[in-house]
Amino acid sequence: MHVLVALLLSGCVGYGMSSIGTPVAPQSSLTPDLIAPASSVVVPILVYHHVRSGSTSTLFVSPEELDKQLEYLQYYGFHTISFTALADYFEKEKPLPQHPIILSFDDGWENQYEYAFPILQKYHDTATFYVVTDYLNRRNFMTTEQLKFMVAAGMTIGCHTRSHPNLTSLGHERAREEIAGAKAALEADGFNVDTFAYPYGAYNARVVDMVREAGFRTARTVDDGVRATPANFERLPGMTFQTFINSHVGPVTLTSGETLR
Repeated sequence: MHVLVALLLSGCVGYGMSSIGTPVAPQSSLTPDLIAPASSVVVPILVYHHVRSGSTSTLFVSPEELDKQLEYLQYYGFHTISFTALADYFEKEKPLPQHPIILSFDDGWENQYEYAFPILQKYHDTATFYVVTDYLNRRNFMTTEQLKFMVAAGMTIGCHTRSHPNLTSLGHERAREEIAGAKAALEADGFNVDTFAYPYGAYNARVVDMVREAGFRTARTVDDGVRATPANFERLPGMTFQTFINSHVGPVTLTSGETLR
């Protein structure tokens, strides 16, 4: 298993690697098997930041690497979903596809639109883009028009505060403006926003309460883990693809959904 994973991610083998942005065939024309509503579900949540070449930082992934990662996910039968679909699974008892996974991109960098968006379309994937509202329409960041274009193509916009502060260090009013104010700003631009990501993954009980009070259905951290329950809706785990491969890929891909940890 791990040898094949390494070969897939190195580009040495695959089931039809095409150039970046060139669509590949969907996994199947048939509706995937569904997971019936339960008290918890395994949903790995992957976190990305910059999508461009030229850095070895964990915050960067090259377009070529992202392409291989999404090919891997499709090869092993993962189905991308939104945070809304995850919330609906518990709150409205709507089933999920087998092996659901969530892709999320933080900060609203323009390279996510330039490089990640076409690759997502290539593999017929959906993703959530958590944007910092004060960064929008500025150099190196996406514009509201680009966000609207992605939403029309099936992507989701999430909230990542107004200015990306560590929320645990702020007073009540400033924190409320960063959370609820950012949500209001996105909604004023026509976006339906019901998911939040904590800057730096920093949160405490007070911040979690404020996120809930602002009307967000879900919130993502950078804590480790792959299991979602109604009890951790405001503290959903999130990880890099490499952490997912190193720590969770065996149990996730080799056992059935109901027996995963």
